[in-house]
Order: sequence, then C-alpha cells, then structure tokens
Amino acid sequence: MTDHAPSENGGTFLCLPTRGQLLRALTLTQNTSAMAFTIFLVPHLASPIVAAFAGLDGAEKTMMIARDLYLPLEPILVYIPLTIHLFSSLSRRLLLSTSNSLPKSIRFPALPHQILAYPLALLLIPHIITHRLIPSSSAPPIRELSPSELGWEFVGYNLKSWGAWIAYLGLVGAGVWHALVGGMKVATWLKSLRRRPAKGFSSNVRSTNWTVYPEDKEKTSSDLTPRVVPKPRKLGLRGLMVVLLGVVSIGLARVTRDTGLVSGMMKKRYDAVFDATPWAKLYRLS
Repeated sequence: MTDHAPSENGGTFLCLPTRGQLLRALTLTQNTSAMAFTIFLVPHLASPIVAAFAGLDGAEKTMMIARDLYLPLEPILVYIPLTIHLFSSLSRRLLLSTSNSLPKSIRFPALPHQILAYPLALLLIPHIITHRLIPSSSAPPIRELSPSELGWEFVGYNLKSWGAWIAYLGLVGAGVWHALVGGMKVATWLKSLRRRPAKGFSSNVRSTNWTVYPEDKEKTSSDLTPRVVPKPRKLGLRGLMVVLLGVVSIGLARVTRDTGLVSGMMKKRYDAVFDATPWAKLYRLS
C-alpha cells in the first residue's frame, strides 16, 4: 500500500496500514485464537483416548469432566476463537497470495499442516453443526437434547456406518496434525516476539518529521517464514499420529460395541438430528 505525501505545513495525519502491518495483526489474531481454542481441544480429545481403555463408560465420565471445564465458557473457548482463527487465516492467506513479490512457497499453502487446514474446516464445521447446534433445537422430535442425553451413545449410534468412521478419524487426524505443527509455529512466533524490538508508537500515525512504522518488508518478516519440520521430528510426529489414530480407532470401536441397542425414542431423536443435515447420506454410508 502506498503512503501519502507529507503536507507542506508539517504535522501528522492518519494513513492506511501497510500490508506488513496487516499481516502482523492477522498473525497475532491467528495464533492467539489458536492458543485459546487449544484449551477446549485437549480435554475434548481425551474422551476417545480414554474409551480405548475404559470403553463407553470411561468416555462418558471423561466427557462430563471436560464439559465442566469448557461449557461455562463455551463461546469464549470454542466459537469466538474458532471464528477468529478461520477469518484471520483466510484473510492472511488472501493477502499473501496477492503479493507477487513473495515466493510461491509463502504465497500458497505448501506444507501438509497448511493444506490440511482446508479439509479440516470442511470436517469441523459439520461436526459442530451435527453434534452441538442441531441437537439444541427445540423442534420435535429433537426437543433439545441435553448434555446428558447427547453423550457417547450418540456417537456410538452414528458409528454404525463407515461414513461416520471416515468423518471422525479424518477430523482427529487432520486436527491433531494441524494443531501439533501449528503449535510449533506458534511457539516460534512467541520466541520472535521476545527478540523483536519495540517499533515506536503503537498508533497508526505518520509524521512529517519521522516514520513511525518501518517500510513494509514482507520478505524478511519472521511471521512469513514457512514452518519446515526437521526430518527426525517429522518422523516422530508421524509415529505419534499412527499411534494416536490407532488408539482412537480402538476407542471408537469399543464405544460402538458398548452402545448396543438404543431405545426407540432416542433413536428417533438421533435420526432427526442427522436427517436435518445436508450431509445426512454421508453419515449413513454402510
């Protein structure tokens, strides 16, 4: 973005933020929102892991403990950070992709955790709609499934079809990989903040006597350095993912087995939730 020429009489005036300033702001909101969402993500993922060792009952108890932690602050820990993260990430990618001075490896998604972000969003949003928003509907026959009614039996009932298995395991796999590599990126970003010198005034003002903000140097910005995972660490992450998906698969299998027969009333309410989604047929692939 171009700067305005200083006025002949001197003084100060407002100017639009540069591309670099926008990128730094979006990086800030992207990373901080991810950290806030992690507070919800970690206890939420504990249930399927516990299910591998304690079955449906263990998953239910773990989920109830986790809900006590995040449900009172659900908008702050889930919906607001997730919305900010999606908006910041997409806006940041749009800015990068339209900057011809940057290499393609920075302008466009090139790393696995960046590429996985897009199918992850396509899995995560339907998951929230199916497991949180639609069940809260007061319309019959759903009639606002309470947290005690919307437990792992709901998941176990859905897992009767292999389409749901693909959705759950895809969500866990893409989500955990994106979170792990993204977490390392956030850690690097936090370290860079400590090393970054102060940049004068925080207000977006340009003076005729001095420049408050430096010129936009996108190529040298640490915020734009692609996160390349070292090979040994990458192998370790892949091994961790294989183990995690294996444990989660065992947990989901035990939940499916322990669910057993669902009462006619609950079956009707569960089916109404899934049938209310545009992707209902995908859940019913068998």
